[in-house]
Amino acid sequence: MLLRTCALLLCTASIAELTLAEELTTATDPLPQGTFTTWDHSDQWKIKNALAAAPDFISKDATVVDWADPGIAGKLEMGQVLRKGTNGWTGMPDIPGRPQHDPMCADEAMMEILMDIISGRTPTVKKVGLSYMLLGEARQGQGAGPAKDPREVKEWFYIGPHIMVALPAESVSALDGINQDLKNGLPYTSLLNSKVNVPIWVIPVKRSGERIH
Repeated sequence: MLLRTCALLLCTASIAELTLAEELTTATDPLPQGTFTTWDHSDQWKIKNALAAAPDFISKDATVVDWADPGIAGKLEMGQVLRKGTNGWTGMPDIPGRPQHDPMCADEAMMEILMDIISGRTPTVKKVGLSYMLLGEARQGQGAGPAKDPREVKEWFYIGPHIMVALPAESVSALDGINQDLKNGLPYTSLLNSKVNVPIWVIPVKRSGERIH
């Protein structure tokens, strides 16, 4: 009887480990068609997802910060630290309600810009900021606000793996005249927030649907 009980416990533990392993693969695998990113994942899943945004030599020592649930916070804002890092880079998991994974990993300068924008402040860009999104992202278009129901969005623009660059105020004119079309797969400029005039240079390194290996 004791042997049967131990065997059952071992079997249950093995199933639990397999289920967790299978779940963690979804942190980077393409989303099934018709589904959207969500908040409902374990901390381990979010950490794996967030770290996939940047090259390994950066992500291995990066801090990972979760998003706060907007049902509690009332708006998009940063939540708890899921993993403390040492290199000044910060990874963030998917923003829920998107038809494609979109984790980001940003350096200190870009994080200052993001925190200002999320807090409703106008950023003062003092030096070049850089972030990676090596799983790509899906956007509604230039200047579009977040959709309350992503199923009602008529057109998504799928952006391949890319890096994003923010320039200091005295250099931002260098981005004048750069492409703003999201459809042609070329580098483009965009605003992280339509109310804040801080242009970001988005530089794709793979086409939409292609992955970084």
